[in-house]
Amino acid sequence: MIFELENSYNFILFFINKMVLNKVYRKWLVVTKVSIIIPFYNCPYIDQAIQSALNQTYQDIEVIVVNDGSNKFTEKITPYLDRILYIEKENGGTASALNLGIKNATGEYFAWLSSDDIFLPHKISRQLEFMQQTNSYISYTNYSLIDGNSNIVHASAGVHFPYKVDFLQNLRKGCNINGCTVMMRMEVFPSIGFFNEELRFTQDYDFWLRAVQHYEFPYLDEQLVHYRVHNEMGTKKFEGMINKEVETLNQKYESKLVAMINQETKKKIRFTFPILTLCKGGAQRMLADISNGLVDKGHDVTILMPFHGDVEYEVKAKILRTKHAILSEQDYPQSDIIVSNFYSTVSSAHQASLNGKGTHIRFSLCYEPVFLPDQDISFQSYNQTPHLIVISQYQKDLISLLHGVNGKIVPIYVNANFKDLNIRKENNPLTISAIVRKTEGGYSWQRDQSYLIQQLRIVREKYPHLKFNLICPPNEMESSPSLQQLRNSNEFQFYTPSDDTELCLYYNQADIFVTSSIFETAVLPGIEALKCGAALVAVYAGGNTEYCHHEQTCLISYRYENRLALDIIRLIEDQILRKDLTERGKQEAELWNIEKSVSVFENICYSCLNSDA
Repeated sequence: MIFELENSYNFILFFINKMVLNKVYRKWLVVTKVSIIIPFYNCPYIDQAIQSALNQTYQDIEVIVVNDGSNKFTEKITPYLDRILYIEKENGGTASALNLGIKNATGEYFAWLSSDDIFLPHKISRQLEFMQQTNSYISYTNYSLIDGNSNIVHASAGVHFPYKVDFLQNLRKGCNINGCTVMMRMEVFPSIGFFNEELRFTQDYDFWLRAVQHYEFPYLDEQLVHYRVHNEMGTKKFEGMINKEVETLNQKYESKLVAMINQETKKKIRFTFPILTLCKGGAQRMLADISNGLVDKGHDVTILMPFHGDVEYEVKAKILRTKHAILSEQDYPQSDIIVSNFYSTVSSAHQASLNGKGTHIRFSLCYEPVFLPDQDISFQSYNQTPHLIVISQYQKDLISLLHGVNGKIVPIYVNANFKDLNIRKENNPLTISAIVRKTEGGYSWQRDQSYLIQQLRIVREKYPHLKFNLICPPNEMESSPSLQQLRNSNEFQFYTPSDDTELCLYYNQADIFVTSSIFETAVLPGIEALKCGAALVAVYAGGNTEYCHHEQTCLISYRYENRLALDIIRLIEDQILRKDLTERGKQEAELWNIEKSVSVFENICYSCLNSDA
C-alpha cells in the first residue's frame, strides 16, 4: 500500500481526533510532548539507542520501540519495558515499523531513532527549541559518525545547504538528510501521508521528496546524533538495491523538483548597488558588466552613487545620485538585495539592510585589508554579513581563514569586446606590452610596478630592437607625476586607450603580455590579453591561478624567484613555445564569459533570498 493521502478521509479523521484529544488533555501544559520512535530488527545496539532516548534532558517524551519481527537481541529490550511503549509485529520493513509507531504515538512531535544510532542528551530540547523559534514543521541537524565501538570517527558529517536552490538541486541527486536527525510536527503526516511501505530502503528519501513540496527544511548546525557506521548496516549490505530505488524515485519526482527550482530562479529581483565610482582601469568594470547583465535578465537594478561619482562605462541600470559625498542609510531605496562592494560601501548597506531595505550581500572584488590603508575599518567590514560573493578560490580561502565567512564564487570573465583581430605579422619585431597604473597614494603597491619596469629594462638591454609598449588609463596618466616622468623618458611607447576598442587593439599589438602583480584576487588584464592572442608571462598573484597554468597557458613565477625577465626572454627565443602558449591561452580565455558570471551571480542571489525567507 502506498501511503499518499489525497482524498483519504479516514486517515485525516484519525489524526484530527488524536491531536484534538491530546491537546484537550494537555492544554494546561506549557511543554510539548515528543514521540521518539525506534524501529528494531535484529540489532545488537538496540539497548544503547533506547538508553540514549531515555537520557534526554527534555522530559516530556515517550519512547516507542517497534519490533519488526526480530528473533535476535530482544533480551536487550527487557530492562526497559517499564519505561517504553513496546510493540511487536511481523517483519515488514522500516517504513511499516515507523508507521505503526506513529499511529500509536501521542506526542505533537515525531523523532526517529534507528536502533544502531544514538541521540545526544540535549538532542530533543535543542531541536524543539530551534523549531519553535523558526516556526518550523520539519527540521534536520548536523551529526557525527561513530564506529561499532561508539568511537567518533568523523565529528561533523552533516550536509548543509544554506540556499534553497542548492538544497533542491542536491535532493534531485540523492538523499543528503540523515533521517535520525529529523524532527517534525505530527501534523505533517495528514498532509502528505505516512512512509511508503513499498520501499524497502529509501522510505525516508521518498518522504523528504514529498515533504519538500509543502514545507521548508531548516537546518540546525549542531551535532545532536551519533550515526553508527558498521559492516552490518543496510546501506552497506544492500547498496545495489538502494541505488535502484533511488533511481526510481529520482525519475518519479524529477519534474516536480525541476518546477520548484525554476520557480525559485525566475523571480524578478530589485537590486541596489551602492557604487562610489565607475572609472576605467579597475575592478569597477565587473560591477558595470554584472549590473548590466542583471538588467538584461529582466531585473530591476538601481546604482546608488554620490553626486561626484564618475561613470566611464556603459550603464543600463538606473543611477540614483545622492546630494552628498558619503552614502548613508537614508539614501537607499527599498529593494530585495543590496549589493555592497568596496569596504567603504559596506557600513551604509548593512545599516540599510538592518532597517528592512533588503538583504545585504557583499560582492568583494578585492581583499582591501592586505593592500589599502584603514585596515581597522576594511578588515571589520568583512564581519558585517554572512552573504559574501568573491571572484576566485584564492580570495574565498583567504577570507574564510581570516573571518570564517565562506563566500560563493562568481568567476571572472573576458568582456566580449576583447578578441583576436588577427593583425600580427610574422616578420615584424616582437612587441612586449604591460599595463601600468598610478602609484601615488599607495593604492598600487601590490602591482610591484618598479619590479616590472626593472625587468622590462633587462629584456630591452638584451633585445633593443623589440618594441616595448606600456598601457595606462588616461585619467591616471593625467594625474600621476611618476607615470608622466616615465613617459617623458622615452624608454617605452605609451598608450592611453579611451575605450575597449582601443584597448583591444593594443592587446592585439602585443606578442607577449606581462603582469607583475604579487597580490590580486583576480587579474583581468592577463586573461583579456590571452583572449586577444598574446602569450602571457605573469608573476603569481593568487587570483590569477584560476587561468594561469605554468607552461600550459602561460609562464608564471613566484616573486622571490626573480625570473620575470628570464621568462620573457624564454618566449622571445622559443617561438614554438610562444605559439603553443598563445593558442592554449586563447582557448582557456574563451571559457570565461560574462553570461556565465551573470548567471552564477543571479543564482547566488536567488539562493540567498530563499535562505532568508
